[in-house]
Formats: sequence, C-alpha cells, structure tokens
Amino acid sequence: MARVTLNSVAEQAGVSLATASKVMNGRSDVKDSTRAMVQRAARELGYAPKRREPTDGPSVVIAFDALNNPYSLEILHGATLAARRAGVDLVVTTMESRSGEDARALTKPWFREMADRGHGAVISVTAPVTAQHLAWSRDCSLPLLVIDPITGEEESPLEGLVRISSTNWDGGRAATQHLLDLGHRRIGIALGTEFSAPVRERLHGYRSALEQAGIEFDPALVVGARYTFEEGRRAGRALLAELPEGTPAPTAIFATSDTIALGILRTAFELGLRVPDQLSVIGFDDTLLASWTNPQLTVIKQPLFAMGQVAVERALALAKDPERFAMPFQLETQVVTRESTAPAPTGA
Repeated sequence: MARVTLNSVAEQAGVSLATASKVMNGRSDVKDSTRAMVQRAARELGYAPKRREPTDGPSVVIAFDALNNPYSLEILHGATLAARRAGVDLVVTTMESRSGEDARALTKPWFREMADRGHGAVISVTAPVTAQHLAWSRDCSLPLLVIDPITGEEESPLEGLVRISSTNWDGGRAATQHLLDLGHRRIGIALGTEFSAPVRERLHGYRSALEQAGIEFDPALVVGARYTFEEGRRAGRALLAELPEGTPAPTAIFATSDTIALGILRTAFELGLRVPDQLSVIGFDDTLLASWTNPQLTVIKQPLFAMGQVAVERALALAKDPERFAMPFQLETQVVTRESTAPAPTGA
C-alpha cells in the first residue's frame, strides 16, 4: 500500500500544504476549526508523519520561578513542542526553595553548573534578572534569554538582554479602552508582581488610555502586588469594599492576569455584586481558566504558547552562534470579548 503523504491530508482537509504542515508540527498560528479538519483528515487517511531523527544540537534549560500556574504551563507547552520539533532536549527546572515559597534568584554557581553539564542556552521565565546575571551568562558562554522578567526599579531595558514578551503596553491600553468604550469611567487596576516589566508596561498602557479619554488618574484605584488568586481577592476587597469613605468604587476592574481576575470574581461574588451587571472584569493572558469561569472571562490574549516556542527557537540560534545579535521579540496581544464585561451600570 502506498504511503499516505501530507499533501493527501491537505487535499482532503481543503487546506494548503503549508497549513497542514503547521498543524502536524503543533504550530499555534492555526485556527482551531482548521486544526480539527486537518487532524480528522489525517486520522481518516491513516497518515503517519515521518519521525524526525534527533540532532546533535545542544540542550536548552528553561527555568521557571514556579510551575504552579496556567501561565507557566502554557509557555512550557510551546517550549516543549519547539524542542521536540528541533530534535533537542529541553531541561525544565524551577527556582523555588525547597519549601516551595520564595523563589531564589539564578546564581553564578548555577550558571557554571549548567554550562559544565553541556547545556547550550538558558531561558528564564518571570524571574529576577539584572546586569549581573547577564555578565555571569557571558562568563560561562551560556546565552541567557528571558520571558517576562522582573528587572528591578529601573524601567530602561538591560543592554544585551534578549527578552521574549507580548505587546504589554498595547494590551494594557486595549483592556482599558474596551472598558471605556462600554461607558466605564471609574476603572480600577489590579497589578501583578512588583517590578515585573510586563506589569509596568500594562500600567502605562492603562494610564495612557485614561489620559486620552480625559480621565484623571486616581492612585487609589491601583492595587495589588502579586500574580496570585489570593492577591486578586485582596485587590477586589481593596477596590470594592475598603476605599476611603466618600471615594466611589470602580464599576470595572482591569486585572493584569487571569489568576488575579479569578480572585476578583470571587470577591465580587462574596460581596453580592453581579458580574457583569454591576461590575465588569477583564483579565490578561487567556489561559484555560478564562473560559472555565462563570461568567466566562473577557481577556487580553497574549500568545503564551508561541512565546515558549519562539524562546526555544532563539535559544538554539544563540547556542550555535553566541556572538549573534538578538533583538527583543514581542508578540501581538488582542482583546477576546466574553461574558465578564458589559456597559457601565446606569447612573454609575
């Protein structure tokens, strides 16, 4: 029996060969409906993709501050697929202490250990990164890439830092503009980890949208300090029940992560506020949690899966040529409207 080719799968699914190839390689830039058609055609035809032989390429280390949240798992999913496609090993580790509490920073001995083990590059996810870390990575000839780093109080980017991120400023502005377009004028914002580069950028986007709309920035409406469910609950209480007497509560809240948004939804429920009739909530990430909530969460979608893929692809390129000049890389965000946002309450 003749071997079924990918071209046959593409013809049966009614798509191009390039699209069919993207589906078979696990690429994220394909519509779900198209992916389903190609996968169904492959099953019906009995298509078996060729096995890619492992290469002699270097392994890549991806280090998370923690792996206990949907954000990190989605990035890991993309990174794993990219490494498999390239035929290289992906070594996964976390920077948690043994107690699982405070994350510890990447250290100079750690970089040396990774280099001695023969790894080709390091990807750090949402961990503190300074000029010292860049110097250590250079001393060990171990390229360092970062996804959504914590960079301290300085807002200027570190020279030579290869950063993979989404368009956080645009996302923060789009989230706020979405709420403004619905008629909201008192809009709170619940922030994530202090000194996180994405947090600063999303906050700046929020302020830009308010300024453009002629609305004065109110520091009382800015709360939060961590990307956790409990922090979302605290932020919700601070904005909805603990504002100074005479200060109007917001009619909408922009949560800078889905996890924070879930905490806010929980607080709203405990306070007897109906979402979205009395309070609109918009999150940021579009993890699986966003469509599992009730109501389903309106979000700014950032392509976490693709961020993981791009990080591995760039890490491998730098591992082969450490002197290669690598620019920061941003992936586009977009508004995904679901059920948690609605026009501002009448008379708000």
